[in-house]
Amino acid sequence: MCFPRSNAIIILFVFFFFTALNVNAQKKNLTDNKSAFYSFDSYTLDRLVSKDSLYKATILVNEAIDFSKKNNFKLTEAKAYNALGTVLVKTSNFKKAESYHEKAYQIFDSLHNKKGKDLALAGLVNTYVHEKNYKKFDSIYPIAQALSKSLNSEIYFINFENLIKRNYYNLKNNSLLETSTKGLEIINNTDFSTLNNSKDYRTENLKQALTLSYKYYNSIARVKVDNVTSEDYTALLSINDKDLMSVLKTDMSTYRKVATLNYYKYSYFTYANKNLDSANKYLLKSDNYKYIALRLNEKKEARNGELISKIINAEQQLNLTNEIQKKDINNSKIFLRSTIIVSILFIITLVSFFFYFKGKKNLEKMNKALKASNSKFIKIDKDRLEFFSILSHELRTPIYGINGLATLIDQENDKTKKQSYLDSLISSSNYLSVLIDNILQANRLKFDKKSLRLKPGKINKIVNHVVSTVAVAAKNKGLDLKVHIDESDEYEQVYIDKVAFSQILINLVYNAIRYTKKGYISINVFEKARNEHHITLRFEVKDTGIGIKEEHRSVVFNAFENKAFLNKNSSGSGLGLHIVKTLLESHNSHIDFTSTPNKGTCFFFEITFKKIDLNNQTEKIADTSPVRDMHILVVDDNKINLLITKKNIEKIEGYSCETVSNGEEAISLIKKMNFDLILMDINMPDMDGYDVTKHIRMFNSGIPILALTALNSNEISQKAEEAGINHIITKPYIFEDFKTVISSYSGDNENYCRIIDPEAM
Repeated sequence: MCFPRSNAIIILFVFFFFTALNVNAQKKNLTDNKSAFYSFDSYTLDRLVSKDSLYKATILVNEAIDFSKKNNFKLTEAKAYNALGTVLVKTSNFKKAESYHEKAYQIFDSLHNKKGKDLALAGLVNTYVHEKNYKKFDSIYPIAQALSKSLNSEIYFINFENLIKRNYYNLKNNSLLETSTKGLEIINNTDFSTLNNSKDYRTENLKQALTLSYKYYNSIARVKVDNVTSEDYTALLSINDKDLMSVLKTDMSTYRKVATLNYYKYSYFTYANKNLDSANKYLLKSDNYKYIALRLNEKKEARNGELISKIINAEQQLNLTNEIQKKDINNSKIFLRSTIIVSILFIITLVSFFFYFKGKKNLEKMNKALKASNSKFIKIDKDRLEFFSILSHELRTPIYGINGLATLIDQENDKTKKQSYLDSLISSSNYLSVLIDNILQANRLKFDKKSLRLKPGKINKIVNHVVSTVAVAAKNKGLDLKVHIDESDEYEQVYIDKVAFSQILINLVYNAIRYTKKGYISINVFEKARNEHHITLRFEVKDTGIGIKEEHRSVVFNAFENKAFLNKNSSGSGLGLHIVKTLLESHNSHIDFTSTPNKGTCFFFEITFKKIDLNNQTEKIADTSPVRDMHILVVDDNKINLLITKKNIEKIEGYSCETVSNGEEAISLIKKMNFDLILMDINMPDMDGYDVTKHIRMFNSGIPILALTALNSNEISQKAEEAGINHIITKPYIFEDFKTVISSYSGDNENYCRIIDPEAM
């Protein structure tokens, strides 16, 4: 295309005008950013670390490092490096932590910032004592203390605490006694309000916490030195658990300290005081605190690997961002140089811009395609994780154990644990066989109307999944399995309870397979009616089996009674069709059948589904994720049930739990710790679930208590309500229904006690 000369001059002038404006704007923004005041937020970082939010803390620190490097803010960069070292110590990554503290010290030193050097040296002291690198600790400690003392900084006393820990970890009892005694003397004679704080804010109750820590190590030293007497236990006996737990952080190290404290009290009452009752009391307390500390340590070790991976990934992402930004700056320089060349080679510039914008559009299209592909893969992965659960027909408690243990065996890789689960599974299976022979004839299973949990789904996909589920059973009997589904829009979805609907088809198909010796089983789906918002489908399950006589029509769908007209050698409890009828009532539908004896049966029903408008979908599924971590207590005298319930709770994101096996332990633990929710078994020896709940309600009326029981909910509802139970979950249950009930109580209890990250000991 050729432009007249005058038009070309005008276009060139306009181009340079807007280019100049754009360059000036970029320069102005850059100047504004550099002139903006940026202060490193030490308070926010320390709160994130104390709340165990180490990944968020790492992101905050790396963003500060990135910002300070771009804008040459050396002071902020040094503070951020030092903070990153502190975070890495929490994950036991000591070598990397040491390197970041050293980087921070070098920058502070170049800026002649003594406060910063004080912080960096304190970071190295803390790193070496937790790494138990005593050689480096002994070399850096005097330097750090000399600087802290000259600045009149509170870090002097924090470093001194690390010196006490160094003697404690290294089992130097005489040195431990000497340093802790000296520390108590110094700290008692110091007014902390006159100290020059090292950070932008003061740490609350710092003197109280340090004093109690010094006192703890001093009391331990007194009973560990040679020729200890009963008087040497006086200081140790004066420290109680409550004071130690209230002042110090409630983490793994605190629990260890309290455990050690109680152990030495046990020693005193065993060997010096000769009071065995008191000795046993303190030994039990010591073991309990040790157990809690071990559990916290296991959680920490399991978390550290993943957390370090996230931290490294975050660093890599930020480094990648820095590289991209550098490239962008270089590209901007190249672009500015190119504008000079454009004045001479205008035609070439137009062509270059044409290809530039074309490439940019192609890149945007590629990004959109990648996002769409990623969303598709996420949905596919979610669909693969969904499973259908067939309702357990017989007795609740043993089948609950069987189902749960089967899942654990499938998931467990440890052979010893797997064998243990298998032994428990065999035990539960034998128990179930005995109960079926003795009780099944005399009991009638009652079904409550099910509340449907509707989610988007495709009918053909659900039917095909059912087919794949029953295909093996049909093949084993030599039966053909046929499927017919009326054609429809492949993208059409409806709101459906996938689990409940699958149970309907699975029960019907298995029922057909059970009573068919030869021939075929067919599943048919016909479209009966549709409008803008709804679609009505007819479902049929046909077989060529034994058929049903008309005289038995009235009892076919009644639990247990339908066994009267079946073959004597047939298997099954007779509950399948009753379950189908009950589930269809929840769908506002009913089932019927046509049958010819010795020729076959056809069961059929119709359901009207609400369609999903893919072009204007406004309905959204409520987010039941907890706003914070939820801590649950499970009370059950059955070890298998405790194991299964614990595993199910831990499968829900954001949930953790404690377990106890009797009511007295539960009451004692609830008085010591705060929980968001309690799952309570009803039938327990000594104290049943009702009595335990009544005791809890005497001192805690707000915490939700849910009965997790094999008893019929209709039979115990009134008694449960009188005791103060909020909800009843009947075993066995479908995991998704269990998850929904548990999630509905998220955030109800504001007295939740968050477990913060344990101090590395």
